[in-house]
Amino acid sequence: MDDRTIRKHVYIFNPDDNGGEQLLLVTRYWDNGDRDAEPYVTQELSLSSYCNAATFDLQGATLTPTNLRELANQLESEGVQAKLDRRTEDG
Repeated sequence: MDDRTIRKHVYIFNPDDNGGEQLLLVTRYWDNGDRDAEPYVTQELSLSSYCNAATFDLQGATLTPTNLRELANQLESEGVQAKLDRRTEDG
């Protein structure tokens, strides 16, 4: 039996862009036919710039809600610290 895609989700990181340059995360949920198994996930990160494109297959390094929340928290914290550091330098 062949695995089949049961859902596909596309997230555009820069939706306000004109479409010439895009960064996309494509997540596919697969059914392998085993009713006792959870669907498995594959992801691709695609960067398109007009006529050029690069796609990275994230096998084994799936971006999950948990690690994306952690990334968001870290980026927020680093941004706050950068503002504080700049104020200290301007002192």
